[in-house]
Amino acid sequence: MKHLFVAQDKTLMPRWQAAFAEAKCVSPEQAERLGDADTLVWVLKEEQETDGPSLVRRIAKQSTVVVLSMMPDNTAAIDALQQGARGYAHALSPADSLKQIAMVVMNQGIWVPPDVMAQVMGSTWRLLNGDQQVQPDVLAVLTQREREVALAVAKGASNKVVARELDITERTVKAHLTAIFSKLDIHDRLQLIIKLTGKGVASATKDSTSYSST
Repeated sequence: MKHLFVAQDKTLMPRWQAAFAEAKCVSPEQAERLGDADTLVWVLKEEQETDGPSLVRRIAKQSTVVVLSMMPDNTAAIDALQQGARGYAHALSPADSLKQIAMVVMNQGIWVPPDVMAQVMGSTWRLLNGDQQVQPDVLAVLTQREREVALAVAKGASNKVVARELDITERTVKAHLTAIFSKLDIHDRLQLIIKLTGKGVASATKDSTSYSST
């Protein structure tokens, strides 16, 4: 896998190089020319803005794209996804986090902040008419509490919100999600939606952000 970083000063940050020793810093034009299906292009948001909003869209046609920002915000994260990026993260993320992001997005996952993921989840649930499409046989393999957690998460609730609504700890929510994913043979929240609504196999996403599995 190749890692190309698009940044204005054409210099790799130390943590970027620590994560990917063979990474290169390139211009937007080089990213388009050198990219392919096995290339992960990291676009610094500030560079994206100077070259117009279509930069990510253009690169995403042939490569996987993650947008980085020195000042992340949810609106920009959603815009990045709409442009075709598979991830959005802080430019100063630790090397280990960058490696995890790369693993997720190169396996057809997405990586965004937790509250943005909640918005994505809620929108997907509504788009699939989830409340009317819930599969009873899927819920039947879960305990009552697991069903409550699964449905709340599928509708877009964060771990913190689920914990508050069910009067349990976030750690307990994560434990329930681990059990749910295992019983349903899935790996993330968006696959959970697909499973619950019976819409086929989720092929486009893995879970994101600070908790890429639970």
